[in-house]
Amino acid sequence: MIMYMTTLPVADARAQLSKLIDEATTTHERFEITRNGRRAAVLLSADDYDILQDTIAVLSDAELLAAHHEGQAAIAAGDHLDAEQLTAAMRAADRLPR
Repeated sequence: MIMYMTTLPVADARAQLSKLIDEATTTHERFEITRNGRRAAVLLSADDYDILQDTIAVLSDAELLAAHHEGQAAIAAGDHLDAEQLTAAMRAADRLPR
């Protein structure tokens, strides 16, 4: 996902708010809003905000971050299952209906 940042003054943001929200939602563009030429706020989609919050939560949790790194190492070492292999393993363990 490529994210773009457009800078605009608060008066322009106010006049175009509905359009900016649509753009943020559909294209994931982020808008830096300035007041008197200085950065004042950033407008981004709710989904992008949620992703940022989740990222902060993972990075703030040492155990979760360690588990993430272990998972990345396992994938790099080829220690993983594709969807078909996982389905077969779960069925063999009676974790899925046959």
